[in-house]
Amino acid sequence: MVLHRVHNQILRSHHLFEPLSDEQLDELMGTSQLLNLDKGDTLFHQGETAHSFYFVISGAVKIYRLTPDGQEKVFEVIGNRQTFAEAMMLMDTPNYVASAQAVGPTQVYRFSNNTYMHLLENNNRLAFALLGKLSVRLHQRINEIETLSLKNATHRVVRYLMTQQSRMPKGDNGFELPMAKQLIAGHLSIQPETFSRIMRRLIDEAVISQEGRKITILDSQRLEQFE
Repeated sequence: MVLHRVHNQILRSHHLFEPLSDEQLDELMGTSQLLNLDKGDTLFHQGETAHSFYFVISGAVKIYRLTPDGQEKVFEVIGNRQTFAEAMMLMDTPNYVASAQAVGPTQVYRFSNNTYMHLLENNNRLAFALLGKLSVRLHQRINEIETLSLKNATHRVVRYLMTQQSRMPKGDNGFELPMAKQLIAGHLSIQPETFSRIMRRLIDEAVISQEGRKITILDSQRLEQFE
């Protein structure tokens, strides 16, 4: 497929694609697809064969699993300029270990695992980039396990808000919540009512303000120390 100039710049800013030469990127794009998704559209289900990984151009995708009693557990919400499912290329299992679904209008690239692995075998820089990406993901998962296991609900919400803020350009104190509060609460393993109560405390104490899904951090230092 022909790569849009803006999309080319976006991909080149990501460390999984930056090491590729123009010819290698063209080869990867030759087996890729640009997908335009609506809210609720599914990219893959848990247990399906993992042929591809993905890059979010705009919008957001939730990664989740269903518990034995049918409850949905959200592990992560993938936002702009982030990849997901790339770890499946290096895992022994041939199947996706979770499901992926758009949480709103979303545009993503679907890339072929086979094509990327072929390029990986012939490009040391690309191999180290992928290793770095997986190391960052592992560190994030360890932090989440620690937070969910050892910290209270307020700390989880504060950590979540700080993580969302950290993804914004420096000096920008506002961001959009990537999904509904019920999904965020599920991701943090707390009840939606608990999430709403903590958010109300933060608002009442002038730590944050909220308008719809738009959150503005009014006092970042107090937020970091909020209990």
